[in-house]
Amino acid sequence: MELSQLINKIELIYGSWGYLLVFLSSFIETTPMGWAIPGGTIVAIGGFFSYGNNPSFLVGTLIFGALGMLLTFLLAYYAGLKTGLYFIKKFHQEKNAKRAELLLKHHGPTILTTSLLANLTRFWVAYLAGHHRYNFYKFFLFSTIASFTWSSLLVFVGYIAGSGRHQLERGVANIGILTWGILILTIGIIYRKFKKLDVNYK
Repeated sequence: MELSQLINKIELIYGSWGYLLVFLSSFIETTPMGWAIPGGTIVAIGGFFSYGNNPSFLVGTLIFGALGMLLTFLLAYYAGLKTGLYFIKKFHQEKNAKRAELLLKHHGPTILTTSLLANLTRFWVAYLAGHHRYNFYKFFLFSTIASFTWSSLLVFVGYIAGSGRHQLERGVANIGILTWGILILTIGIIYRKFKKLDVNYK
């Protein structure tokens, strides 16, 4: 299958289920199970297909991406409020929870606003905020800022990539299978680099 055909098929899926895909992927991305799917990539692809589309699709993608993350934060806060440290112990997350607690204690508003940068601890920051009964209105404000920032960045990156869609399709058509190999290798390298940066950040 040619790249242009593959892109068109994916575009049809996003045309029908795009908002749901973006919402669910950002929701799962923020949970402790975020490693299971490339949630950020799915959100960015929504931005990719927003280019040249109805502006409402771009806005909708951004909003649903943010809402998915925000809902996870709110559920984590509620779980921490009602269950204490139960889920931390059940999922053996004492190490990440300890990091999250230190971040919350020393950098409360800052870490809640920038929690999107701490992939393994952001859920537990929200969870512990509930456990410690951190002011809900402040938590909601900071979590909303974090969620919309995360979604905006990914959608923007995807949108910029979408502007070069036709050049990408022509380039792959001209070079063929070699490009696929280079593309896969490049994605793998970028993924590893981001993983290393994520670990170093923590």
